[in-house]
Amino acid sequence: MSRRPLTVALAAAALTALLTTAPGAQAQPSPEAIVDAFEGVLGPIRSHRPSHAKGTCAAGHFTATPEGARFSVAPVFDGQRVPTVIRFGVGVGNPAGPDTGRTTRSLSIRFETAAGDIWDMANISAPIFGSPTPQVMVDGLLARRRDPATGQPNAERVAAFVAANPATTLQGRWLAASNPPASWASTPYWGVNAFRFRGADGEVRHARWVFEPRAGVQRLTDEQMRTLPANFLADELRRRVGTGPVEFDMVLQFAGPGDDLVNPTVAWPDDRPRATVGRLTVAEVAPGPGGACDPISFLILDQAPGIEFSDDPTLQARAGAYAVSLSRRLQ
Repeated sequence: MSRRPLTVALAAAALTALLTTAPGAQAQPSPEAIVDAFEGVLGPIRSHRPSHAKGTCAAGHFTATPEGARFSVAPVFDGQRVPTVIRFGVGVGNPAGPDTGRTTRSLSIRFETAAGDIWDMANISAPIFGSPTPQVMVDGLLARRRDPATGQPNAERVAAFVAANPATTLQGRWLAASNPPASWASTPYWGVNAFRFRGADGEVRHARWVFEPRAGVQRLTDEQMRTLPANFLADELRRRVGTGPVEFDMVLQFAGPGDDLVNPTVAWPDDRPRATVGRLTVAEVAPGPGGACDPISFLILDQAPGIEFSDDPTLQARAGAYAVSLSRRLQ
C-alpha cells in the first residue's frame, strides 16, 4: 500500500479521525490538547519540536534481512535497499540544551521505497516511555505548569501527580541509573510501542523493535559528563561517518503470553523471541544545522498491511499531535 505524505492542513484532521475510529481505540486527549500541554510548560513553540528539540539531520539506507521479509509483508522489508532520511535528537525542550544531560537521545527515520511507499518511526534511547497513556502525559505536563506568582511549578501539585501516577517515574529512574550515550552511534534505540506485524505466512504478531548499534554500547563517564562541550554529539557523529558508515541492526522482539501490549512504560522480558529484520546504514551527516529532516514530523507510522497500529493509545495519539505541532511551526 503506497503511503505518500498528507498535506499539513489535512494531516491532523485525517489522522485524528482514523485513530479515534480504529478498533480498540481508547478515549484520549485531542492532538491540540497534547501540544497545548507542552506549550503550557515550555511556552509557545514555533521554531522547534516540543520534544527532542535539538537534533542533527543525516541520511542513509535500510536493507531488510530474509527474516524481515518473513515477518512483514510491508514494502520496506522486501529486501531492496530503501533510502532513509534520519534525525538524531537530544531529549531537551530547548535547541540550545546540552548533549551531556541524563535525558533520552532519539533516532527518527523516514523510509521511502522506489515506489513511493513511506514509513516513519521515532525511537528513543530508553526501553520504556515516560507515560502509560496520553491523558496521563497531558496531566503531568499540566501539573508542571509554572505558577505566575513564583515562576516555578507548584511542588505540592507535582508531588500529588507523581503519587497518583507512579509509572511516570520509571523512565526517569532508568535514565538516572544509566549514564548518557557517548555517541549517537553507540546506544540502542527502542521503539517503545507495540505494532502488529503481518508476516508472509499471514500470521499477525505483536512486536516491538530496537536498533542495536554495530559499534557496541558506549556511555559517557562521569568526568566526560562534566567536561565535554554542550554540542559534542553532532561533530562526533560527523567524524565517525567520515571514516566509514555507522550501522544499526533492527531487531524485533515478539510479545509472549501476558505481555502488556498497550502500556509503553512496561518493558517486555528479555527472554522473549527476537529476530534481526534489517540493517540501517548512516552514510552521511548534515554539515551544520538544518537539513532534509527538518520539515519532517515522522508521522506516517504504519505501512499496512505489513505494519499496523496496536491498541496502544500512546501510539495512536502520536501522529495527530506531531501534525498539529508541525502546523504551528509553519504558521
